[in-house]
Parts: sequence; structure tokens; C-alpha cells
Amino acid sequence: MNAKKKNAKKPVGKMVPKAQAESQEEVEEYLYMLPVDVTVQDLKPVIQAEEEKKDIWRELDLMEVKLSHDSLIFENFMDCFESASDQAFLRENGVKKVYAFSYAPQDRAEAAQAVRDIYGVFGGFIASDTEDLKPVYQPEEF
Repeated sequence: MNAKKKNAKKPVGKMVPKAQAESQEEVEEYLYMLPVDVTVQDLKPVIQAEEEKKDIWRELDLMEVKLSHDSLIFENFMDCFESASDQAFLRENGVKKVYAFSYAPQDRAEAAQAVRDIYGVFGGFIASDTEDLKPVYQPEEF
């Protein structure tokens, strides 16, 4: 999956969230596998953060949540699951939507809370952004 992500379409110009554009430091990256087909419009209200800290770009299906040090970014990642084995994985695991999400390591507790907020409403699981998607986590373990 990592190689695919590097070739994935990324927002350009002013559409890149400011915190992400300014902070090219090391980030933690995972994949959120959801059992329902949702958009960032559906995710935004369930994350328990102040409204002014949450921005979405509907046309990109991308959301930025400002955290203490940097931002948590959710980006639609379904287009990267195009191979037959990827499609089989999605079917076998009941996955209808995949979001890549990333955050700065020092924001881990806040990012984990946002992931648990989403899980509380929509369910799902977290996979590592690796070729075999392992290890896999439940949000309460994250």
C-alpha cells in the first residue's frame, strides 16, 4: 500500500491544509477501514473537537482537524485499492470506505480520540499503511 500512496493523487496549491504544508516532519500514517460508505461531511460532526478546528474539502473528500502541535488529516484512499487482491481484502473484511489518516507523533492521544469518536458512530478498524496492511488495530487499542 505504501508504494501506491506515493502515487496517489494529492491536493496541490492552496488546497493543502496549512499545517500539513508547513510540517513536512515525520508523521504517523494509518488506514481507517470503514464498514459504511461515508464522506468527510459524515465524519466531521462526530469528531469531538471545536468546530473551528475542523475543515473539510468536499471535492477532495479530505478533512483536517487541528490538534495541539499539527493536524490530523483524513484523505479518501479508495482509489488506491484497485488490484484484485485489494478488492478481495475489502470484500472479505466488509470494507466500504478507506481513509488514510496522518498526524504528528506528539499529537497521538488527540488523534486516537478522534479515531475513537469515528469508531463509536461508524465502526471499522485501523490497518497499517504497509503492503500487507499489518498490523491491524481496533480503535480502542490504538
